[in-house]
Amino acid sequence: MVPRARGRRWPVPLLVLVLLTALTVHLAGDDGTGGGAARSGAPVPACTPWQVATTGSAAEPRPSARQQAARSRLAGLKLLSYYPAQAPWSRMWQNWQPGRVDADFARINGLGANAVRLMVHAETFGYPDPDQARLAELRQAVSLAARHGLTVQLTLFDWWNDYTDLAGSDRWTHALLDPYRDDPRIAFVELKNEVDPGDRAAVAWVRHELPTARQAAGHLPVTVSVTGSDPVARLAALRDALTGDPPDFYDLHYYGEAGYARAVFEAAEAVVAPAPLYIGETGTATAPGDGTAQAGAEAAQDLYLRTVEWAARSAGLPAAAPWIFQDISPGDVPDGASRAPEDLDFGLLRADGSEKPAAASLRAQFTGPGIGTDFNGDLSGGQNGTPDDWTAHDASAAQAFWDPEDGHRGPGSAVLSGTSGAAGRSPSYLVEPVEQPTAAGQRVRLTAWARGVRATGRSTIAVTWFDRNGTYLGEDESPPLPAGSSGWRRLSVDSTAPACAAAAVLALKSRGNTGQARFTEVTFSVHP
Repeated sequence: MVPRARGRRWPVPLLVLVLLTALTVHLAGDDGTGGGAARSGAPVPACTPWQVATTGSAAEPRPSARQQAARSRLAGLKLLSYYPAQAPWSRMWQNWQPGRVDADFARINGLGANAVRLMVHAETFGYPDPDQARLAELRQAVSLAARHGLTVQLTLFDWWNDYTDLAGSDRWTHALLDPYRDDPRIAFVELKNEVDPGDRAAVAWVRHELPTARQAAGHLPVTVSVTGSDPVARLAALRDALTGDPPDFYDLHYYGEAGYARAVFEAAEAVVAPAPLYIGETGTATAPGDGTAQAGAEAAQDLYLRTVEWAARSAGLPAAAPWIFQDISPGDVPDGASRAPEDLDFGLLRADGSEKPAAASLRAQFTGPGIGTDFNGDLSGGQNGTPDDWTAHDASAAQAFWDPEDGHRGPGSAVLSGTSGAAGRSPSYLVEPVEQPTAAGQRVRLTAWARGVRATGRSTIAVTWFDRNGTYLGEDESPPLPAGSSGWRRLSVDSTAPACAAAAVLALKSRGNTGQARFTEVTFSVHP
């Protein structure tokens, strides 16, 4: 089998792309004359079905005993996917190094995780009759995990799609799982990684193999996972295909826009209810470049993972499972797998074993104060003229840069200079905050300190709203900075989440400015 590349999927944030159009629509009608806080809106789209509260409906189905047990088992799970950096995919087993695995499991435990995901490749282990040496390696891996306080997620049938061989599948499933029946060292079993619900042969095989896996696993939960650009639709398709005999819970692998995560998770929960939902993979790459590019990508990874983890927690789900423990060494990738940096650099640790910022954030979530909801609001962090966490929009119509020296109470500011006065152009810096509103009508407040340097045109801060499908719902913006040069002054705007709002994007904006607008000390708060 050809290894499927893990790198995903949408290198330019979807919300940012949508916002470009939204700001164009808004500013096309902006006369730049200033005034008070402004609200710009578009027709509110219809909510998707899972965003509409239902009344008088039939009683919801009750979860099965296995589904209830799975929910209990998932609660408190803190899991990381794992391959050794120098022995990924099939090479983990072909080049078995128990000492390295033992050391890695100790570090995974040190991050506060209590579970590790191991992927078992059918052809590598031997199919349909596994090689005894490979089974011994798996036994040793499970024992090493237990030594470090880690239970194991077993992912079966990786790199395999011989869906018509039902008898062989049954033999292999029993050979792998019978030794672990009801084993408390096993957290759960994933029958198949990222099933395509549109593949009729794959779905028919899942329908056949789920009961076999449950029989072999005993009381251990058994699941299958999906992913994709519309994971809710894929979950719905899989649910429909498995209505007669569903898995014990559904596993969603999420690589979409971080700001949408909570809305997607709520939608997914509604689709699969009463079965539990688990976010079994999530992450974003930190493709290497020069030192400054790497540092900026690692800051973006940290913000992404904290945003998704916050979304999972606020939706009442267990902690999402980051992909993956450590970056993968390109020279050790098996033949046929992608060696592209964007496929290999999802790790919480770099290939040399040093920690990225996301590792410290995950440790804080798993063992300490919880999920940090901050972003680079004070504009103190950045590399090579680019502020961490912020995306420059329409920068071709302006000089947009990060000044590490100039600020209000501390150094650091985002600068927009020489911005275009053309209709529909809105040079801006954008960020998606970790904490998002969770219901229509919630109040939010955005503040920033700003100053003009020979400023003209209109410079403001704004909160822009989108629904789960990326439809622009409207925007509230602050009063503008005055023209000319001024000292630092506080800008503020209050906004209310409209119906169907899934995400807010924060914007620092300047239009028609032949001088400069400087922004720093940005804060965002969500009120109950």
